[in-house]
Amino acid sequence: MLAGPEPVTALFAGNNRVTVTVVRVLAECERRIALVGFDDIELADLLGITVVSQDAAAVGRIAAEHLFRRLDGAGHPPARVVLPARLVARGSGELPPA
Repeated sequence: MLAGPEPVTALFAGNNRVTVTVVRVLAECERRIALVGFDDIELADLLGITVVSQDAAAVGRIAAEHLFRRLDGAGHPPARVVLPARLVARGSGELPPA
């Protein structure tokens, strides 16, 4: 993707492990490529990595509540839960295309 005939100008990493790997790869890249990660990673603020952040504790708490209700035999149908996410702009995703 970085070396092809039409190399990418931006990347979106779907989770924190992929974000870390992309940061390592981009550190060796000669040109700047915009990056937005999903889930805030440790040191993202210091490294200037733009992320889509979510409340991981809330995700876990709500998932556990649903699980325990099911284990207790509650006959609730599956539910769709939408939790807020926010873009934390720190500079890595705001690069204009080259």
